[in-house]
Amino acid sequence: MAQYDGILIRQNLQDTGSVPRTGGWTACPDLIPWGTEPVQKPTSLFKGNYDKNVGQALVAKAQNYIYVRGKNLTSSALTGTARVFFAPQSIFLYPSQWLKNTMKTTNGSETSDITDVAPNDIGVTIDPFTWIPSDINEHHCLITIVSTPDHPYERQLPGDNITSLNDLAAWIAKTGGTGWHNIQITTAGAPTFTNSTKYPGSSTAEKIIFTLTAENLKIGTEISFSCGTPLPDGTYINLPKTKVTKETQFQVSLTYDVPAGWESEMSYSYYENGLGKLPRFRVSMSASVVSQGKDAVAAYAKPALEVFPNSLHHDLKTGMLRDMPVYNIVPVGSDSTQVK
Repeated sequence: MAQYDGILIRQNLQDTGSVPRTGGWTACPDLIPWGTEPVQKPTSLFKGNYDKNVGQALVAKAQNYIYVRGKNLTSSALTGTARVFFAPQSIFLYPSQWLKNTMKTTNGSETSDITDVAPNDIGVTIDPFTWIPSDINEHHCLITIVSTPDHPYERQLPGDNITSLNDLAAWIAKTGGTGWHNIQITTAGAPTFTNSTKYPGSSTAEKIIFTLTAENLKIGTEISFSCGTPLPDGTYINLPKTKVTKETQFQVSLTYDVPAGWESEMSYSYYENGLGKLPRFRVSMSASVVSQGKDAVAAYAKPALEVFPNSLHHDLKTGMLRDMPVYNIVPVGSDSTQVK
């Protein structure tokens, strides 16, 4: 048997890179459905549990984050490019059933790199793939293909002549940069809705307050938002599920330093939690620029507590809700969902 000479995506926990591969191939431990919050330190976490299959059920109607990890089996540092596909579960998953079903990251890319992996080391996509599954009546399968310079994507693609189970098994056995993972989609903890909005790039770096506003929501319902595109320091914009404590208007904010050119899709969710809804409820997500006092927006800035009088601030270090910081801000955009 030969040894795969690229970034290995294991079929199972016993897979060490020998090809042709053997054993079960529908529970790839390196294609990781993780759930509804991005991992703040994905490389550290997923290197540390490499000996385990840590994939979780995905949550219906929610933004879910999916990671790919791989081990460099060559003698030089290597970067791999990951792609992820999805398909309804079938006994035989021929490539024609999934090759056009590409997943994207929150910045809209169909690829995510596993960057500069040292020999015999493990790398992880830090820009996860995302999916909001809506069909809970079917099981699904995720498929990944990780390409490298010596194993380019075009050469790893299955040919058009895969029309039998033998053809499919032979392609899987010889291709060490591929993985398959059957997944469950659960309604447990599912939001009532998830909507997405775009944060467009700015030509200047800014300190931004992201605010989620809930109006006419019952106490005990929950709101959240998240984004899978990392900031330069490796952190991810993320507000975990937060309980509404005031019916008329409840607001919660987070502050991040956003670099010039950074852009991404963001998703925000509402969880009714069986409590019903009030008339004319609305959930809005907004972004505000923090004035530095001598910038172009200083003349238009107002105290944050005046703009968001009912807002609490989510402390990124402690995870606790605090009073709003003493900032002067200018709201620059919002997206909302309203039910009459």
